[in-house]
Amino acid sequence: MNEGGSFDPELDRLVAEFRADAQPLSDVIGQINEIQGEAASAGGKVAVRVAPSGELLGVRIDPRAMRMGSEELAEAIMDAARRAMTDAGRKAMQVAGPYLDLE
Repeated sequence: MNEGGSFDPELDRLVAEFRADAQPLSDVIGQINEIQGEAASAGGKVAVRVAPSGELLGVRIDPRAMRMGSEELAEAIMDAARRAMTDAGRKAMQVAGPYLDLE
């Protein structure tokens, strides 16, 4: 038996080849997991940061936004969140695009 391998050299070769082929994909997934989408609305009074999954990572509300009505503020937060998710998706596609067959 090979060190860390099987009794079959061909199987060992195939496993090594698979691992070598899978490493770039693993690297891309790691890069995508680090992406953060960001966007602002209401003239910059509301800013949102999201993960690629859409998970809300942060919200910043400028004190000037407190003069907005509750419905307008809620709409500004939702708008910023949607645009931040779009930003995260765009960034993810930039990273993953070269590895995807988009024909």
